[in-house]
Amino acid sequence: MRRGLIAGLGAMLACLLATGPATAQGGGAAAPHGQEVPIRLLVGFPPGGGIDLLSRVMAEALQARLARTVVVENRTGAGGNLAADAVARAAPDGSVLGAIPAGPLVINRHVYRQMPFDPLTAFTPIGRFAAIPVVILGAPGFAPRDIAGLREALRAAAAAGQPANCGTPGAGTTQHLTLAMLMQALGTTCTIVHYRGTGPALPDLLTGTLQVYVDTVVTGLPPAREGRARALAIASPRRVGLAPDVPVVAETVPGFEAETWLALLAPRGLPEAEAARLEAALADAARDPRIAARLRELGAEPDGSGRAALAARIPAEDAKWGRVIRESGITLE
Repeated sequence: MRRGLIAGLGAMLACLLATGPATAQGGGAAAPHGQEVPIRLLVGFPPGGGIDLLSRVMAEALQARLARTVVVENRTGAGGNLAADAVARAAPDGSVLGAIPAGPLVINRHVYRQMPFDPLTAFTPIGRFAAIPVVILGAPGFAPRDIAGLREALRAAAAAGQPANCGTPGAGTTQHLTLAMLMQALGTTCTIVHYRGTGPALPDLLTGTLQVYVDTVVTGLPPAREGRARALAIASPRRVGLAPDVPVVAETVPGFEAETWLALLAPRGLPEAEAARLEAALADAARDPRIAARLRELGAEPDGSGRAALAARIPAEDAKWGRVIRESGITLE
């Protein structure tokens, strides 16, 4: 991972806002007579964040391949549920699409008391655009250097009645659930501390108040590359190009997989021809070396898997995370 990854996010945002698809905060304006209505790509997170930046890359790629204006519209709130619900309620004519991460599709219904839509039936899956790896970090003075060592250290601390402190950037996030699933897989426990993002958590990791922190590689790898923290493992199913020297959890715990991702979805009932056209455009974009490089600058790996793969992944991950949440007793008020 480049040392300038985080600094590059601001420049990337400025570039995308200046040269990429148009941005809207509310409803799109009607197209002039005789012109095609722009596609509204709904994003459930604020401008400037990781999901927003990846979504803008997606929008620009789709616009170039569909020869149709794509307008990014940020509808924030409820862990991405507001934007996803707006997609679910839209007419299935291809004019409204969603750049939707894993949370609203496979996690939120298990942690929120009420959901405005059923993620298993409300959409026409188009494909995954990018995968965002999750990294397990250790404090600089924490002895373990890999997952096997982490297991022994956590077990010893718990047996001594002084469980280690393990941090996440927020309750109900993929990082939180990754940590919960890791504790289950390792047969141990720790004291889980939730923060409001990585910003306030990182100082506690670097000073040793936290022994372990689970983050995405976007903000997790730079301090490890700088020697201020230790990357113990990545939770992707195989080693990633962003950090080929960092082992994956599955090398110690076979079958362990946890990552977040960004997918393109349409309302249920989208005509087959339109779904196929969008799928082909998304896959072509993910194969483009220039787009792949931009995604990696933002801490993501290009994906490009299509409708069938995404349609199978959603219920499979829904079942996996639902089990982790139930067994860990996780709830959100």
